[in-house]
Amino acid sequence: MMTNPAKHTLQLDDFTMRSLQPADLDALAAIWADPEVTRFLPSRGVPIPRENAEKSLKSFINHWQQRGYGVWAIIENDSARMVGYCGLRYLDEIDEVEVLYGLAKEYWGRGIATQAAKAAVSYGFNVANLDKLIAMALPDNFASRRVIEKAGLQYEKQIHIFNLDVLYYCAKR
Repeated sequence: MMTNPAKHTLQLDDFTMRSLQPADLDALAAIWADPEVTRFLPSRGVPIPRENAEKSLKSFINHWQQRGYGVWAIIENDSARMVGYCGLRYLDEIDEVEVLYGLAKEYWGRGIATQAAKAAVSYGFNVANLDKLIAMALPDNFASRRVIEKAGLQYEKQIHIFNLDVLYYCAKR
């Protein structure tokens, strides 16, 4: 089943969120090549190789087709540049839907991740009709914890997943 990408487009102030496409590989690989970006991802600061970025991108694209929700590219309206990603991903490991995001380092600290995460949460509850969303952050990732809290998720517990001890946040419809 193909989903209509146009109806999955979300507008933020200076950015547009649209479902990821194969052409986004270079931008995604560049974001994940930065050890400062990957410091708080499961690779713990090791740049993510292009082949892995390509696998992730394919799984994100398939996710939209299978579930009708997924991960968006965050596109800067002025430059048409992909500056990050944000979205909703079903996790088989724990049978829950995660809010996730990442931005190129030069776009940190501008409220973009918060705007995008709020839009993703709203989409999850109001369009995808999900009952519960979770988000996870490493305890020392204070910026991400703030984004999660501003997006309306509350801290619930610490869990061990992907070989990491993470803080688990949750929001229910």
